[in-house]
Amino acid sequence: MSDRTAARGVITRTRKPAGIPMPAAPVELAVERATRPSATPYADACAAPEKACIETWSAALNLRALLAEHGSNVWVVSEAQLLANLNSWTRIAGAPEHVLFPVKANPSPAVLELLAAAGASAECASPAEILLARLAGFPNARIAYNSPAADLSTAWKLLVAGGTVVADSCEFLAAIDEQATAAREAGDAPALGQLLVRVNPAIDIRYRKCEAWSELTSHAKKTGKFGIPAEEVVDAVASLRTLRVTGLHAHVGTQMDHVEPFVQLAAHLGEIADAIADRTGVLPTLLDLGGGLGIPFASTDEFPSIDALGHALASALDPRFTYLFEPGHALVGNAVALLGSVVSVKNVRGKRWTIADVGTDQLAKITLLSWHHPVLGPDGHTLATSGNDALGGPLCFSGDTLLPATDTSSLKVGDPMLVQHAGAYCASLASTFNGRRSGGTVVLRANGAIERTTPRASGLDEPLARGHAWSALAAMHETRMPLALDVIAPLSSKVLREDLCAERFAYIAATSEGTHAYEFEFAVSSPVGFVSMPLAIRLAGDAAIVSTLRMLGYATKAFPVWGTSLDLRMSKQIATNEPVRVRIELSHAAQREGPKSRRLAVRFTMRGDAVAGDAASGSFEIMFDEAGAGC
Repeated sequence: MSDRTAARGVITRTRKPAGIPMPAAPVELAVERATRPSATPYADACAAPEKACIETWSAALNLRALLAEHGSNVWVVSEAQLLANLNSWTRIAGAPEHVLFPVKANPSPAVLELLAAAGASAECASPAEILLARLAGFPNARIAYNSPAADLSTAWKLLVAGGTVVADSCEFLAAIDEQATAAREAGDAPALGQLLVRVNPAIDIRYRKCEAWSELTSHAKKTGKFGIPAEEVVDAVASLRTLRVTGLHAHVGTQMDHVEPFVQLAAHLGEIADAIADRTGVLPTLLDLGGGLGIPFASTDEFPSIDALGHALASALDPRFTYLFEPGHALVGNAVALLGSVVSVKNVRGKRWTIADVGTDQLAKITLLSWHHPVLGPDGHTLATSGNDALGGPLCFSGDTLLPATDTSSLKVGDPMLVQHAGAYCASLASTFNGRRSGGTVVLRANGAIERTTPRASGLDEPLARGHAWSALAAMHETRMPLALDVIAPLSSKVLREDLCAERFAYIAATSEGTHAYEFEFAVSSPVGFVSMPLAIRLAGDAAIVSTLRMLGYATKAFPVWGTSLDLRMSKQIATNEPVRVRIELSHAAQREGPKSRRLAVRFTMRGDAVAGDAASGSFEIMFDEAGAGC
């Protein structure tokens, strides 16, 4: 999706930063209304709702049909709601790339790919999150790395690649400057992305309404662990030998319930930037106001809307600066819901307990912080938040309660239910306690279609190689004894040892769906008459190589390509006397160690004509270096 220019002309700058791209010519986002908004979108205050509301998209879902088709414990992502939220933030920030989604809020590939395609940026706190962002399609220039435990090597590589790095401490700032100085003195001074400093504000930032959880989410606390104290920032920046700080960053907290802290923070960071300019002669022109705008979990909750924040900031932003935002809850929170179902109803001394198959394993934020989200019953109506009943989760844990006081008289075993506003800090905090597994993800497309993007997990998604005490078992049998080969011979599979060497396959048809999905039809011959596991790996592997090279624009395979991290499941036999069809889906290619080293994720399915549905499925990673002899 294309960029969009600032609605307010003052939220721009004349010099283009290398890390976070500036907007191109004005192009409407697809989720915009047909007519272009006025030049000042917040001029009509009455037209913009000032209070955030509970989303309404999920009330239109047919929960019974959704449960029947996709099963329970399934995340449901609304493409339209997510992009509408991004559009609202874009009106404040001036361009979608100035909106940085914190991957920690929801690392779902479905969410990440939608935001990457819409032009947003990604804020990452670890190398793993950077990889997820790259695989989802975020270019390095739209990736920021910010962590109180940042890895210097990761930060330097991203900075060299044109990304953004946020220094959380004086020590880290000095270390990465030393890295740059060593590179300069060695005659290697690459063009770098953006370097920001995280500020621990000197101003009081408080919630309007203090809650029991407020201490846990006050990320701008003066004695907290985040950032460099504001009074030390100028000295820290002035002491750098090689690097130039191009911006400042701060974060007010999570679930902030009023807009004043953002207005105060904008002014505070501007003052620090001016002090840096007075001292060094260079003005840092990127000001990252972080995220933290809250969303309601009940109709009685009072939180300002994104539009209300934009209205409050409209006269507070300085035209000398480019402003960045990192919304979590207020970007993805109301765009994802969790589908569950009722598995048990019981009475305990006059109190009715309705037990669902979703709980703290997927919704720890809700149960442990008592952020009780709205829950829809099978008819789409919201369950009450008062009454003598309780809605509990499935875990062996007394605190596993979704609604401690409600009315579940209309619910019966087998009924679907939907937990709303579950898009932020739910899936990312999920656990496998009691052996619970996610049911995967489906996306409600903007055109109304529902598409499964992530398969249901199984017990083996926690591999036995990690879950079994292999070394302990081996220690019980320390004596090593040789085995005679004549004992092994009658136990060995002749098919695997000899016959499968005669297996052959040939392409007989191929189709592409865009650049990331391909389907192939194979003619296969095998002495065993069905697709064996080794043959399935060869079919999927070669189809994935062809798909990858085609996606990247190669006409010839001129370098080695190898696979790793294979997951293969074969639930049915596929006869080889009929065509075998293989579907390949690819992520975006992510950079590995060198500039021409790549990695990407592959998902595949395999089927024949004789048996309905997919007979085999799996995933693996592909890696390659764009050099060397073909094979």
